[in-house]
Amino acid sequence: MKKDIAIIIATLNEENNVNILFDKIKNLLKNDFSWEVIFVDDGSQDKTLDQIKNIRNENNNVFLIKRLNTRGLSSALIQGALSSNSKYILFMDADLQHNPDYILQLYNKIKTDNKNLISASRFLNKKSNVKYFRYKISILVNNLINKIFSIKISDSLTGYFIIESSFFNKHVNNLSAKGFKLLLDIVLSTKKIIKFDEIPFTFDQRYFGKSKLNNKIIIDFVYLIIEKVFGRYLPTRYILYSFVGTMGIFIQLISFYFAHGVFKLSFTISEFISIFIAMNFNFNLNNIFTYADLRLRGKYYLKGILLFYFFCSFGAIFNFITAENLYKMSDLTYISVFIGAIVGSIWNYSMNNSFNWRDN
Repeated sequence: MKKDIAIIIATLNEENNVNILFDKIKNLLKNDFSWEVIFVDDGSQDKTLDQIKNIRNENNNVFLIKRLNTRGLSSALIQGALSSNSKYILFMDADLQHNPDYILQLYNKIKTDNKNLISASRFLNKKSNVKYFRYKISILVNNLINKIFSIKISDSLTGYFIIESSFFNKHVNNLSAKGFKLLLDIVLSTKKIIKFDEIPFTFDQRYFGKSKLNNKIIIDFVYLIIEKVFGRYLPTRYILYSFVGTMGIFIQLISFYFAHGVFKLSFTISEFISIFIAMNFNFNLNNIFTYADLRLRGKYYLKGILLFYFFCSFGAIFNFITAENLYKMSDLTYISVFIGAIVGSIWNYSMNNSFNWRDN
């Protein structure tokens, strides 16, 4: 039997929050209508899964999706939504910054206002419990998004919203499922037909755990611009990966200059040191920026950087072979080097995207 509302909550190391959050939801909703909670966990390393399993054992309307080889907030929320069987789907964070008290407001408004989507905006009531600088940056980015994409929404970066399941299922194949901002993805993918509205809400502070989305506002903004402008021609991650690689070239040249020109080390040792520094730079910047939503931490970081060394070593070989053969055939030095670099970058991107920062 179809329920009235499914609440989708993505988790990653939220052991101190999930029990508090669920108790608040349960006390709020009670038996006013039929509802379910679907937790989607992206490989928590603490006791989050144990906490959710205990909740599930005591409540027959709670479900858990445990993802082992797939990561990313948007894709987690989408997977949870597609697993539901409810008239409406509500998305919220697990960190208690989305107060459950607003669930009823969102639900009642979408039922009565004939809208496809209702979101909770941090900027309608001009009040926030988050840091002033982050609040102002969010407003700036939001205003830029509105101007660039010709939309009118006061908080396109919120993760707290409710949507008709029929509308979501109809348009889900148009979503990129990358990054953090599912709401903005939905609005931009359906902006000619979607009917949406907002309610004001106060964004609370995080009391337990650490945010997984460092610098996420700027990263989301840059990623989304590239995705919507150039995504039809090249994968957005490849564009960002190539940009990082270009910066890595300058890092290598600077490192080589200091090792060989300043410290007078041999050419071979200087080259080895500069390559090692550039590879570390590339890996860390890709981990923070290009794959921010799939960021490797802890033991996965160590495994990831070793895989990065491995794949990029082969990329360097393919780069060299391609450039060498083209040069012998054409005698065009710089064109040969350029094409060799492209071949190497495509290999590196393909391998790391498939096996290192894997999101599918």
